[in-house]
Amino acid sequence: MTTQQQFWDFLAEIEPSPSTVGACSSAHNTLREVLRTDESFSELHVETFLSGSYKRDTAIRPQKIDGFLQRPDVDIIVVTSHTADVDPHDVLDALHQALIDGGYKALKVNRRSIAVTLATVDMDVVPVIENGDAYLIPDVELQDWLDTNPPAHTNWTIQVNSDAGGRFKPLVKLVKWWRRCHLSDLRRPKGFILECLVAEHMSYTEANWEELFVQTLEAIRDAYAGHALLGTVPNLEDPGVPGNNVFSNVTVEEFKKFYNKVKEHAGLARKALNETDDDEALKQWRVILGPRFPASASVSSKAANSSLLRPAVGAGLMFPSTPVFPNKPAGFA
Repeated sequence: MTTQQQFWDFLAEIEPSPSTVGACSSAHNTLREVLRTDESFSELHVETFLSGSYKRDTAIRPQKIDGFLQRPDVDIIVVTSHTADVDPHDVLDALHQALIDGGYKALKVNRRSIAVTLATVDMDVVPVIENGDAYLIPDVELQDWLDTNPPAHTNWTIQVNSDAGGRFKPLVKLVKWWRRCHLSDLRRPKGFILECLVAEHMSYTEANWEELFVQTLEAIRDAYAGHALLGTVPNLEDPGVPGNNVFSNVTVEEFKKFYNKVKEHAGLARKALNETDDDEALKQWRVILGPRFPASASVSSKAANSSLLRPAVGAGLMFPSTPVFPNKPAGFA
């Protein structure tokens, strides 16, 4: 059986590094200031704020592919004064032009956003309009405005993490890392869907990391066995937009591949948990969670061995909700 300390050390290992966090912070603040001060777009600009896994503190460190470190992703919501009768193409075109005017060159117009690529960071810039306490997002393929509520997602993760005794966000990071190790070629489900799955199926009282991870995989396996058998995709309600299904864009093939891997590794994780030989248990966990899982608890952190809520994990990774005004970084396009 592995120790709690090994899981804490692993969680620290898969956190985004300070340099990654610094690059993301500099990049998003610069872009937000560009939009705020652009001569034309400033007339449409209401405010900007962060969304996505970096805002929710559920991001994991970028991975290396063929020896190259991949860029982290940052999501920026741009609240505009457009109205819902404006064509979604026009909304994205106005944002695209403002980014071009601001000096950004590696841009791609997506279905609902503008992708911005810098040397060290990828940013997804999403225009929205206010809709009561929520927002509407333009979709150029559907030619329509759709409900969205990123702040509600952020507040939801804070509440779930509190309800789970601070273990929800670290568990999400474990599950995201596990998925990266074994399903990196699968487009969906990932990201926010995984957060919803963990929130739905984790134990809110279990404090042992091994048990918590194993029980979560087993709960997902058991909950969706019927869907996998029948070839259907589950319905899991979006916690920020009631009535929306977070699985709505997941195909049957994607879900079945994900489910089968969960089923396989629920068995492997239970076996690792029950293993009485420490070396063998460690070997099995390194198969499940990859070679970054530590071979032993670090000497320097043994003093924290009794603490299940070590604050260093995930600390200091939240970005400010309002932009600051730094100089343009060296990687600015």
